[in-house]
Amino acid sequence: MNIFWIILIIIAAYFFVVFVLLRLVAPFMGFKQYRPPKDLPKDVRQTIVELENKSADQESYLRAVYDLVLDKTLHQWKHTRFKAAVRIPRVWVKDLAEIWETKDFVYCTAINFVIYTMLADSKFFTADDVKVRYVFVNFIIHQYLQVKVGDEWLDVDPAGAGIRGRPLGAHLSWFGRPLVTAINLVYS
Repeated sequence: MNIFWIILIIIAAYFFVVFVLLRLVAPFMGFKQYRPPKDLPKDVRQTIVELENKSADQESYLRAVYDLVLDKTLHQWKHTRFKAAVRIPRVWVKDLAEIWETKDFVYCTAINFVIYTMLADSKFFTADDVKVRYVFVNFIIHQYLQVKVGDEWLDVDPAGAGIRGRPLGAHLSWFGRPLVTAINLVYS
């Protein structure tokens, strides 16, 4: 068999595993939008109410949720690029209460599920205001969210752009380079 065809088959198999199989077997990675759970853990519900009471509008609530989840991502969930490569079994953690309380590594999919739930169950957003998006980063698929604030869609990526010091409104693209998509919402 020609070396060209062997390489082509390997590349095709890789893309099938990354872009199809992984999305079929990993929680929160499917081909359709997910919905927040019917029963929220008490701590999550209490946090949503506290942040709603401190927020005046959609933008301030989104910033409060993003800051909280980014802090949990960096300090409680210990999210790093290296751990993403070696902690593969953690991708199957899908219970919201377990994700919220864990002191162990959490993947971008679970982090985004927390944000999605906190936004969709708030008085400021609905489930239709939050879209799950994917991008090819460092030879693997990465998930981020787009949130509708007013008439604009804003990228929300604490597990990718956020841990690299990029502001709300940025998401990762090829080889981990963050893209800023909403200049008017950059931190001051």
